[in-house]
Amino acid sequence: MFIRRLLFFGYPLAEILVLWLVATLIGWPIALLLLIAGFPVGAALLRNAATKSHQLRSATDSERPKIAQSMTGIFASGLLFLIPGFITDFIGALMLVPGIQRWTIRTSGTWIEGRMVRVPGFSIYAQGDVIQGVVISDDFESGQAERRSGPSPEISN
Repeated sequence: MFIRRLLFFGYPLAEILVLWLVATLIGWPIALLLLIAGFPVGAALLRNAATKSHQLRSATDSERPKIAQSMTGIFASGLLFLIPGFITDFIGALMLVPGIQRWTIRTSGTWIEGRMVRVPGFSIYAQGDVIQGVVISDDFESGQAERRSGPSPEISN
């Protein structure tokens, strides 16, 4: 409970103190311009992560983990740059370093997995599961509908 309060009240205070420190060293106009410059940088990083997600679709199985990890790190870095403040910008810049990126993703991944609710028989990432069902597809040009039933093709990553 104390850590949550510390983060909730201490983080904004720390950002304000760092802004004051930077503004004292380099001047208020430049400090505010640097603060505002984080927004386009964050947007560009998020756009880069979206491009990587399109690359992920056409990647081979051996390339997917590397592209997915890079995409996750760039996305997290972009989000951190969008949050106003020099501390989050610094952490976002650190997230662009590949070694720190891998460590952060590995650490946060195990932390998140430990707190996830697991539903029996449900997986976000299907590993070769066969889903039984009926597929109905409409061919709008010819006006004919096709009905197929039976096992669906396997879902692959």
